[in-house]
Amino acid sequence: MISSMKFRLILTLTIGFALLSLPTLVFAGDAELLFEAGNHAYLQGDYAEALEKWKQVESMGIGDGVLFYNLGNVYYKLDHLGEAILYWEKAARRRGEDADISANLAIAHARLADKTEEQVRLPVWDWFDSLRGRFSAAALGWISVILSFALFAALGVKRWLLKSIFWQARLKWLAAFLTIFIALDLGFLTLKARDETSRLQGVMLVPQSEVLSAPTEGSGKLLFTLHEGTKVNVLRRVGGWFEIAISKDKQGWVKEAAVGII
Repeated sequence: MISSMKFRLILTLTIGFALLSLPTLVFAGDAELLFEAGNHAYLQGDYAEALEKWKQVESMGIGDGVLFYNLGNVYYKLDHLGEAILYWEKAARRRGEDADISANLAIAHARLADKTEEQVRLPVWDWFDSLRGRFSAAALGWISVILSFALFAALGVKRWLLKSIFWQARLKWLAAFLTIFIALDLGFLTLKARDETSRLQGVMLVPQSEVLSAPTEGSGKLLFTLHEGTKVNVLRRVGGWFEIAISKDKQGWVKEAAVGII
């Protein structure tokens, strides 16, 4: 039986933890209400109201793939092509390859003024990137955990439960295959993490932006112009400028406000 002093201590700790978690619970409840309000406004055709509600959810620090996909949809309805592509690209990074996102991006890309040249590569690398793109970083992490548990289970069964030579051989092959798949999954996860950290990408948000030879307005030489919706690689940031590139021989400086980071 719990003494009165111990009971009061447990009760105090329980109430304390409840109070600490209360702001988070209220925060999550507010975000859900705003998200649903945005859904209702979108279905009613009130796209400005839907955008306002969903942007409030985003301002709470929620970076969910579904939210970004919805924001891309509503921006497209409002004819903000750059923001639509930006948020669909953000959604793709969090959800992996998705048929709806890919279809929307294909429709949006057909409207772009800038037609960038695609890098010519062997088909095997395109297949490799396509396979890697089917999974988000979170999904790859979970796959690695599940495969690791399966490997340890197979090794445990082989070591302690099954003594038959027939099953020992098959469990040995199973362990080998699981090891290969774990290594492949970890390779995909490493490449995806590298892409998201070292290769910063963005989308042009302004109708037209001059790309200059130096990060100084008035003294930099005009190299070329880019238009809304074009996807760029962001090389570095200096002051209020981004050095961007769309190919090996086409790079320069644009104002930071002209680019939305994916």
